[in-house]
Amino acid sequence: MADSERTSPQLVVELIRMAIEMASCEKTMRAAIAEVVSPFSLSENAFFVLVLCQQNLEEPLPQAALARTVGLSPAQLSNLVEQLRQDGWIESSRDANDRRRQFWTLTPDGNRRLGEILPKFHEAWQFDQLPVDPRTLLEGFRQLVALLGSSLKSRPTTVSVHPATSQAA
Repeated sequence: MADSERTSPQLVVELIRMAIEMASCEKTMRAAIAEVVSPFSLSENAFFVLVLCQQNLEEPLPQAALARTVGLSPAQLSNLVEQLRQDGWIESSRDANDRRRQFWTLTPDGNRRLGEILPKFHEAWQFDQLPVDPRTLLEGFRQLVALLGSSLKSRPTTVSVHPATSQAA
């Protein structure tokens, strides 16, 4: 593709339309997630924290990264993880080099309970009717964030989520 084609006003409009569609998609997906997890007394944000804790077992995410990834303020996330801790879903650990840094991981019971929730998505959502494999979309989104982020003055919020290793997924 020629440079003039890459910077054409039409391409810019298409990227903006894509951003609008992605925002709409996020709202719809959050509502669908909330519908599945609400019988387990979880919000979608609490569920996101649990999934991130499960998927990043090899390298637990610091609390600040969880807040950025889920889109909550540090105070909001602090309240959320404290409630999840009290409910037995997660447990904390401190960075050996910086005791101010806190990491969260699923408890064995939290992992078991999350394993009971994940199959509910297969029951509620019609994965076989998706026009594209979600992994393909996810990789495309990651590439787009990397490309757009490299042109921003501030770095985009990205966290690598490792593939699921749970039998429940």
